[in-house]
Amino acid sequence: MSKRILILLTTLLTAISLNAQTNQQTNQSTTLLITEVFYDAPGADEEREWVEIANVGTAVLSLSDIKIGDEEVPGGEEGMKRFPEGAQIEPGQVIVVAQTAAGFFELYGRYPDYEITNTSANVPDMRRFSAWATGDFALGNDGDELLLVNGMRIIDALSYGDRTTIFNSAVSGVASGQSIERQPANCDSDTSADWQTQPVPTPGQISLDDACAAPAEPEWEPLTPIGEIQGSGPVSSYVNETVTFRGVVIGQYEDINTSGVTYYTLFVQDLPGSEDGDPATSDGIAVFLGRKRPSTPIGSQIRITGTVTEFYDYTEIDDAGLEIMLEMADAPLPDPVAISLPQGRAAQLAYYEPLESMRVTLANTTNVTGPTYSGCGFAVVEGSSGLTRVYRRSADDLAPPVITVLHTSDVSCGSFPNVKVGDTVTGISGPLIYNFDEFKIVQQVTEDLMVTAVPQPPFPAPPTPAAHQFSIATFNVENHFDSIDDTGSVDEPKPSPEEIAVKQAKLVAAISQTLGCPTLLAIQEVETAVLLEGLAEAAAPACGFTYQVSHQESADVRGIDVALLSDPGRVGVTAVSLQQACTLMNTGISDPAITCPAGQQPLFSRPPLQVSLAIDGQPYTILVNHFKSKRGGEAETELRRVAQAQHIADLVTDLHDDNSTARVIVLGDFNDFEQSPPLNLMEANGLTNVLRQIPDEARYSFNFGGVSQLIDGLLVTENLVETVTAVTIQHTNADFPDSLGQDTSLANLAYKTTDHDLPLVVFDLYPELEQPTPTPDTAVSPTATPVNDNQGVDESTFSWWGWLVGGLLVMGTAVIAFFFRRK
Repeated sequence: MSKRILILLTTLLTAISLNAQTNQQTNQSTTLLITEVFYDAPGADEEREWVEIANVGTAVLSLSDIKIGDEEVPGGEEGMKRFPEGAQIEPGQVIVVAQTAAGFFELYGRYPDYEITNTSANVPDMRRFSAWATGDFALGNDGDELLLVNGMRIIDALSYGDRTTIFNSAVSGVASGQSIERQPANCDSDTSADWQTQPVPTPGQISLDDACAAPAEPEWEPLTPIGEIQGSGPVSSYVNETVTFRGVVIGQYEDINTSGVTYYTLFVQDLPGSEDGDPATSDGIAVFLGRKRPSTPIGSQIRITGTVTEFYDYTEIDDAGLEIMLEMADAPLPDPVAISLPQGRAAQLAYYEPLESMRVTLANTTNVTGPTYSGCGFAVVEGSSGLTRVYRRSADDLAPPVITVLHTSDVSCGSFPNVKVGDTVTGISGPLIYNFDEFKIVQQVTEDLMVTAVPQPPFPAPPTPAAHQFSIATFNVENHFDSIDDTGSVDEPKPSPEEIAVKQAKLVAAISQTLGCPTLLAIQEVETAVLLEGLAEAAAPACGFTYQVSHQESADVRGIDVALLSDPGRVGVTAVSLQQACTLMNTGISDPAITCPAGQQPLFSRPPLQVSLAIDGQPYTILVNHFKSKRGGEAETELRRVAQAQHIADLVTDLHDDNSTARVIVLGDFNDFEQSPPLNLMEANGLTNVLRQIPDEARYSFNFGGVSQLIDGLLVTENLVETVTAVTIQHTNADFPDSLGQDTSLANLAYKTTDHDLPLVVFDLYPELEQPTPTPDTAVSPTATPVNDNQGVDESTFSWWGWLVGGLLVMGTAVIAFFFRRK
């Protein structure tokens, strides 16, 4: 192989004993052994080779899923053969698998138990097992590997002659006509000490009487300590150099990229006692395997030769030209370093860098501040900190003392716990890695995690608008796509019809139960108007009306757009347009809807949607937004969001220049903190973010890396500030695990409908009627229902009275406007 990774497969015996899936598999892993190998027969040895296997345990074992072969790496080109369906082996029984029954009969005058090549109707044939190997099973005379596999796990293996793939010191080669035999047959030290030359082969016979030979104490040549390779700075001085070092495997990680390719990484640390002794250097390092699945489990002592690289400031050994050789199984692991969680980016980098890729542990109870997400991780703070939630209001805030705990795979979360904010966890331990600009712990043993779940908070009832009020919410529906491939891009999700149905059911629950069917609903991250029309139809029975959809296709490369849903019984939409702009920045956006001047490019991939409408006859302008995300870096993308905020401020200014009494609501997903430069810019230009009325502890709409933050906003012009009667953020999503996103049970249907919590605001249409001002508690409570402004007038009476007053106001405004136009 051009990129040779010598995977020493005997170490998987250790993995089986640690991770056995069933009692039967564990039993087979320890009692089914290769006991004799005849690989160099006189004459036509390709027909006369045989292998002996014995059950040295006390239970009958099934052989149906047992394989034997000489291919040491899954996917290789040598051979792997499977026993016939229904085959089994009794306690103490010895069986022989021969290349051919005819060749074996010529040597011994009797038939073997199984044959690889069909030469006799009296002997069952072994089956090909292409899931592991695609070639022929034929043992080399100069040296080879031999493996016994259960499922896809190696349960016994050896290497002989010139092959050191399995044993660092291989079983010695023998002369033609001799065999190698395990002496005694039940000794299994995973070394060549178990094997002896047998001058006269004895197929079908084993010896259990002798004492097991003590393996020779290995002598390892001194190699460069990992700490020296890592160095004391963030970048290794050995970058792009080839190094050879020794260490023990302390963990592994499997992750899948956006193109669907899965990659694997080993974490290796200096053996206890072989460290460089410098506390400023890390004793661990990551070994990138590329697409090769690791076969050396935790506890494998390995010798590695490879090239040092820096992958986004993370020191690792590259997979190109990588060589890994097993020196010993069951090597002692270094004790994990008990860590604390510092606050502030600079403090975190200084503290964690000398521990990069080493075993660490959070020794005491931790509090969950970020729920389990689909990438199989959750975030915690130390319980001793007294924190149960951490917030970030601006980029200037110190990075909070939070760390993410990852599963060993983000392809499948398996039994990794689904936790919510407020739960507590103990037992966190694993390699400390640097991933997406954050240090994280890769938990190696899920069973060590002990979770104490707190009760789920009561479902938040939405405020109920009175007849003279209306409600408006913003809802990032998180990748609401159809199953059609419109872009040809792997970045475009293509859910199945069943997945779309689940998504729609949960969105309907959010609209009707969580938001109470608001009068206006601003939408982000939806692909098509057809999806929204289907959503409006599905919500109609619960809402009592079918939302009108205002939507236009944007230039987003993934195809996601913004939109507005409105109650047609109260809202009349008069104009809908996308408000694209141009910029000198290199955005890489192509938008056929606009022709920018030379040297400029479109500013928005998802331009703001401007909707002119009237609610019960009162005119409003709504601007629905989805600003540039932070993908590519928070600081690196900030200027785009600032430019987008300036464009919104300019649009509002233009609207007020045309009509000084224009009522404008600017809302959506701004992808930035509530006190960030983009939000501050809009507020400095006459807009007020009414969500900032909400008390600190409830003022968040998103959870990223265990940090609660408000990245959605609802800003209004000055003339609307006093018309706000209730403000809330419905916390049914950000605090809960992503697994609830597939839960359509009645109890959880309205939970985790998206990754954002849902801001909801109630406005009064007729504040000039001097309705009572809500108290701060009722105005901003997450579950507040506004006070009854009818002052003793029942709802039906107020309804016609409100309509009458509203009609007179509208008519009066029209008369005045007509008079001035005539003048």
